[in-house]
Amino acid sequence: MILGAGMDTFAFRRPDLLRQVQVFEVDHPATQTFKRNRLAELGWEIPSHLHFVPVDFTKESLADALKGTLYDVQTKSFFSWLGVTMYLTRDEVFATLRSIAEIAPEGSAVIFDYFVPEEDTPHMKEMREDLRKIGEPMKTTFDPSTLAFELESLGLRLHENLSPSDIQERYFQSRTDGYYASKHVRFAWAVVE
Repeated sequence: MILGAGMDTFAFRRPDLLRQVQVFEVDHPATQTFKRNRLAELGWEIPSHLHFVPVDFTKESLADALKGTLYDVQTKSFFSWLGVTMYLTRDEVFATLRSIAEIAPEGSAVIFDYFVPEEDTPHMKEMREDLRKIGEPMKTTFDPSTLAFELESLGLRLHENLSPSDIQERYFQSRTDGYYASKHVRFAWAVVE
């Protein structure tokens, strides 16, 4: 399940995996309409294992949106939620995480990224202002030292909480293309209890 899928192309890039998994792209209805129109313009065929689920995280429950789809509440699921939590309110983020804990079976996982509150460097201030100007203000940060407790209250267990240096070491260390981990983003891996 790709939450906030945007223009993600996983289902098109990995047809080998689509024989084994169902991919649900969950995103704002307007974003999905734009994407589906663009795919049609390009003549891309929608794989049978790809499902579009329109959801406005600010107004709707993920659990409710998945009802009536092919989502199987008995099958362990993986939720990828990258580049979204910072643009929602804390209550909206927690409501979605709570939905995951309610609908997904024990052992299912969610990976999400987040910013920390003390990031008030000049670069972060500039980034916040730029995002505000384009209508995407950053609304939520999380304290890494209390995240496990907060997730526990939602029915999730924090399995891993990676710092920027952890992310750099694990995913970027051997890269030769100039990409590196953001100094401001952390990754959390939580498991449904």
